[in-house]
Amino acid sequence: METREVLPAEFDTLEQELEKALPFSICAFVHFKLMRTRDLLVEKKILVNSWPEPSVFVIVDSKNKGKVPFGVIFCKGPEFVRSLENLLQQASKNLSPPISIVGCSSDVLEALIKLFKSSNACPFKGDDALVYILPTENIVLITIPNGFKISELKECHQDIVGRSWSYKFEQFCQITNWVSSLRQFPTVCIETEEGRPVAWEMQHEYGAIGMLYVEPEYRNKKLKSIATRALSEKVQKEGNLIFATVDENNKPSILFHEKNGFKRLPFRVCFMGYFF
Repeated sequence: METREVLPAEFDTLEQELEKALPFSICAFVHFKLMRTRDLLVEKKILVNSWPEPSVFVIVDSKNKGKVPFGVIFCKGPEFVRSLENLLQQASKNLSPPISIVGCSSDVLEALIKLFKSSNACPFKGDDALVYILPTENIVLITIPNGFKISELKECHQDIVGRSWSYKFEQFCQITNWVSSLRQFPTVCIETEEGRPVAWEMQHEYGAIGMLYVEPEYRNKKLKSIATRALSEKVQKEGNLIFATVDENNKPSILFHEKNGFKRLPFRVCFMGYFF
């Protein structure tokens, strides 16, 4: 099976191909743009199964960096899972297991698992989530109440953000992978006038906005909606699509996103660990 590394001179073509595959390629498309605009692709290995119209795309950390390696993938359909497995085998060279991976649809993960004779022999363990996108015309800012101000998360907030988050897929990744994103990607922090952070949200490396949290004593003040809409405006100004991934069992989160103008996309995205 063909394995091809994408060169910098080919990045425009790759971005166009990922855009053509929207909305199913939303994680790969937004992640690639985020990393490209921040000159972070030098830290990544980018592999495809064919060129110039790839059906499988893998972008993964090129070396260990003191945390669980991270990757984002896109596969056009279950019929291409053998190519996906081959690319992941190539991408995992020089890395330590597991690799935390986001991006494929649930039908692709199911087909990937079926390649193996038993679940014990399968190196892929994962779960899926609903995907919601926010049309730009639905971004309506809300006036912040008196006594609060909007700022950004800083490195000094990393511990408090990490402690606040109970992540469903934490068996496939480390919380430090997600929290470290606050140093590189858009964030919103709502503080009291004294500077105490009481609500926040951030954009993940794979492109979705999330990790929304409000301290218990400050709830019912619309701070969640204020944070989400302020962050959405930041993401939109950078020219990126605004989307969120939601656990289907988290009914309050589903209602929150729908109330704030998000629209559900017709597929589920998978979070998985590759234990090679």
